[in-house]
Amino acid sequence: MKIIALEGLPNTRKTTTIGLFYQLLLNVGTSTNKKRLGGDPKDFSDIVINYKNLKIALFSMGDNSTAISQAIVHYNNQKCDLFICSLSAGTPKIRANNRINRFNNTRIPKSITSQILTESQTNNNDANRIFALI
Repeated sequence: MKIIALEGLPNTRKTTTIGLFYQLLLNVGTSTNKKRLGGDPKDFSDIVINYKNLKIALFSMGDNSTAISQAIVHYNNQKCDLFICSLSAGTPKIRANNRINRFNNTRIPKSITSQILTESQTNNNDANRIFALI
């Protein structure tokens, strides 16, 4: 399983970006069982199939190191080809980082809104960057 982690400080809209990426992916693939995670109504997990014959897991709850680590094990056991997650850089996330480092992984720094790009443009650009890596 390959891992793509969208990394950034808290409140930089990583979950929003993963959600935008998810919508792009649903245009070409099929959701198998979207589930809500934790207390944030935007946090979710799912497996999307039928895009490039891949089984792609998504996990947006990037603040919980243990949950990320457990999700990686779960989706690896589900024989997913790709695991895409958000990862908050606010605290060390030792369990999550140790688990991610056991796999072929790509870490994408979350872009920050600027005077040139709005939050929406920044999030869409990051979602498209992830999509281009598949």
